[in-house]
Amino acid sequence: MNRNPELEPSPDVQADAPRGRRWEAIATALRDDIVSGRIAPGERLPNEATLAARFEVNRHTLRQAVQALVREGHLRVVHGSGTYVRELVLDYALQRRTRMSENVAQAGERAKRELLSHERAKAGEWAGPLKVPAGSEVEILHTRASIRGRPVGICTAAYPCPRLSGMAEAFKAGGVITQALKDLGVADYVRVRSTISTRLPTPAEADALARPVTQPVLVVQYVNADLDGKPVEAATTLFAADAVQLTVESDGEVS
Repeated sequence: MNRNPELEPSPDVQADAPRGRRWEAIATALRDDIVSGRIAPGERLPNEATLAARFEVNRHTLRQAVQALVREGHLRVVHGSGTYVRELVLDYALQRRTRMSENVAQAGERAKRELLSHERAKAGEWAGPLKVPAGSEVEILHTRASIRGRPVGICTAAYPCPRLSGMAEAFKAGGVITQALKDLGVADYVRVRSTISTRLPTPAEADALARPVTQPVLVVQYVNADLDGKPVEAATTLFAADAVQLTVESDGEVS
């Protein structure tokens, strides 16, 4: 009789897992399916009978695995409908050394950050945060961050000129703000202020985030400074509220 390869029990479940702990191996296999994207965010899991056949276990063992993934936040149960993969929720820490790449890596994800546009302009509203004359110039970058191909944040950031002229080109080279700053002589920097609020997005912002205009966004306004205390970046980032959870470190260095 032909067997459906999609229903074949995973080797790691078949092999060495003690019968009493088999649910842990099943949870690991399902977790790998979710993280790799084989089961997409928002997708419903196959029914219990199908999964039980795949892993060659009874439904009680399968339920233990599913309940573990529910507790971890990978799955959600909708009574009367089924069990679904939770949409991406990134735990984004605001701390003294806030780095998007590190935050994302700690969550087991990889982010792609793209440059949407850039311009050079008078400092204007950025003069205060950057501690520069209003008539001086800044380089402004508009970027978008995506995880698993899904937009999670858009950012408008200003950098003082002439010190950081060329930020756009430096960023294009590697797609990482930290490296771009380093290439322009800022070896290290720290977060000196973060202000968090929420609001509804504009139509353009909602479009950039691929979200409806009725879904609120998290707004983080922040300033980063070099180790001498001179501001090197002032920015506003809008995070998709359904994809990002902001946390603040309790070291007293973020306000």
